[in-house]
Amino acid sequence: MVRRCEFCDSPVPADATVCPVCHEEIAEETLERILPLLKRPDAPEVRVMAPTERMWGIIRRPGPTYRDIGQRPDAVGPFIVIILNALVIAAFYIAITSKMTVQQLVNATLVTSSILDTSHGGIFYVSALMSMIPSIMLGFFYLVIGSAFAHLAFKITGGTGNRKKTVSIIGYSMFPVVIFRLIAIVVVLVSMETQFIGVYPSGATVGAFEAATQAIYESSIWLTVDFLMTASFFWVGFLLIFGIREAHDTSTIWAFIVSVLCMIVLVWTFWQVH
Repeated sequence: MVRRCEFCDSPVPADATVCPVCHEEIAEETLERILPLLKRPDAPEVRVMAPTERMWGIIRRPGPTYRDIGQRPDAVGPFIVIILNALVIAAFYIAITSKMTVQQLVNATLVTSSILDTSHGGIFYVSALMSMIPSIMLGFFYLVIGSAFAHLAFKITGGTGNRKKTVSIIGYSMFPVVIFRLIAIVVVLVSMETQFIGVYPSGATVGAFEAATQAIYESSIWLTVDFLMTASFFWVGFLLIFGIREAHDTSTIWAFIVSVLCMIVLVWTFWQVH
């Protein structure tokens, strides 16, 4: 049976979304029919959302949320995501350090406890706070480089959005990485076994710090965390479909193709750094 336009009754191709005769929109794209979650929002204009609402919105209702971001891009949300990511990385460092135990002489008795509960603990808290600085710098670096790559890809595929839209879309789309890092903290606290790293008197803080740092980076939990991070990038890629489509007025299939390219680059870069 030949498919016909519901407006002018002209025959149209089976996969057409716009009638070639009257130019009315007659259906969603194939990808939107396969994955209904990708369907475009019905309202051309959506209510104004605050940055925190947008971060929650891309998880709960990505379609209308990215329409709002595309219509009113901002830099506050991406900045908050970068700061949250740095805070979570610092918390992860503290969580994994809490699993390292040492022995200290207390009242002529060797006592085993978490290294954070000893006289050496202060240096790890300071290190966690200091680690936020390179994390924030790296976050901005990835935002700038990632946005530049994505913007070029958008333009090649016919996108019409500006750089501000691209930066806003990329920044908000990285929020799942923060969520998965929070999950990684829970995994460490629940599943990682404590590791004894030696006997260190109260004056041997440097030696304890070096031993704990080496044990942390040699821990098998890192592979689990790396796989969690890789999984988060797939979520990022999925969200980019909405963002690219809304910010650059492309078709869903083109947005899907570009998001896959961005995801491949992101995953490859992550594993190369590791």
